Amino acid sequence: MRPLGGDVALVTYKATVDGTCGGEKLPAVSRAAGIYVRDGGRWKEAFHAEAPVVDAASGPAKPVGKEATQADQSQPRDPGTDAMLAVEKDLWEAWRAHDGGRIEELTTREVSFINIFGTYFATRAEALKDWTGVGCDVKSVSVTDATGTMLSSTVGILRFNGGADGTCYGQKVGPIWGTSVYVRESNAWKWTFGINLPAAPEAA
Repeated sequence: MRPLGGDVALVTYKATVDGTCGGEKLPAVSRAAGIYVRDGGRWKEAFHAEAPVVDAASGPAKPVGKEATQADQSQPRDPGTDAMLAVEKDLWEAWRAHDGGRIEELTTREVSFINIFGTYFATRAEALKDWTGVGCDVKSVSVTDATGTMLSSTVGILRFNGGADGTCYGQKVGPIWGTSVYVRESNAWKWTFGINLPAAPEAA
């Protein structure tokens, strides 16, 4: 558990399941994340997502549809969405260029991340090592269909469709549903947590 503000907290954990749903076997091991907001003295979940743990050499887990990760898109666009989206696009460009210095500027001191393979990076150092390493060779990136939700005056969630032209660990990069959590520090939005899930083909 990691506090993100006075009334907002991030919880990440490993889930092990033996069972089926709709006739299909559930992923045996997943990395999950939940964002909780304190409301009237009680903690309530505002966001939840799970990424099955798979072997990167075999490719990501089964893609999911938009409804599995996206909130209600009918709500008016919050002004904070544009600010978080600008940072998200910068981060993707910095990842593409393996620019660790720029990534450090755009993130908080405490960082954690769950990628499309269910790999959990618990610290900023671990995430930076992965993002700036030689695992990915990408020519261009895109971040579209963004929706922001403000959980407090200093904490926001950005959901989006991400894409990249290139490969990671020998696999062609497919579309993803991304969720990033931002914290406002000194009037600047900074990335503090993210979870990415492979998107279904129709979402590309």
